[in-house]
Amino acid sequence: MAAEKVCIYHIAEIYLYEYYHQPESYEIPEEDAVAPLLAAAGEQEKKGGLPAAMQDYEKALKWNPVSTEIYFRLIDCCYRLNNLELLHTYTLEVYPYLATRAELAQYYRYLGYYHLEKMHPALAMALYRYSTYFEPGDSAEHEIRYLEAAMEHSEPKRTPQELQNILTKAGIPVRANAVTLALLVKAGEEAEQRSDKALKDGNDDAEQNWRQQAVDCYQMVYDLTQDEEIENRLRTLL
Repeated sequence: MAAEKVCIYHIAEIYLYEYYHQPESYEIPEEDAVAPLLAAAGEQEKKGGLPAAMQDYEKALKWNPVSTEIYFRLIDCCYRLNNLELLHTYTLEVYPYLATRAELAQYYRYLGYYHLEKMHPALAMALYRYSTYFEPGDSAEHEIRYLEAAMEHSEPKRTPQELQNILTKAGIPVRANAVTLALLVKAGEEAEQRSDKALKDGNDDAEQNWRQQAVDCYQMVYDLTQDEEIENRLRTLL
């Protein structure tokens, strides 16, 4: 069986790809096929060609099926095209790869929009409000005000725990995937080891590259956990 070709160049995404997709074998070409597709899709969007842009984003996703950037660009196209079901599908698919507070906020807001359109106002309001605990946003506040007007009552004052209970009952995860966070720590540790080896070998460029990738991994984990050990690792690297 021929090895799958993927354009995944960051160790964090490699760990996620290997775990969640479990390829028998894969190759990473030197030339990045994703960047040109993203550029072409961006040009299509400027011209109003959202369906064509989506085709390019879908091609890019085949090259890198764990990229949250590609997923959110696709989801945004679905939002603008009012393709509600595809928006929901991609939003559910991206969840395992979410690794920052900003990404989780986007995830909950798109789910909020989906449930708003599906006439589930109470759940939509809980999703929009919960998103603001990860990252405040004018769009979430606007939708909450809209829902208040539509429902003719003010948003209930709920604690994060109460919001989590609502989301859990609806089958919606309330935090980043624990496996993903563990994978990112492992990826950071491997990047550190590679950085140390490159330093011993006198390869400054490789040392800096692997050090930065380790920092990237730990910063994502720290962003969501505020873990003291991860913070100490970051201080050592920065």
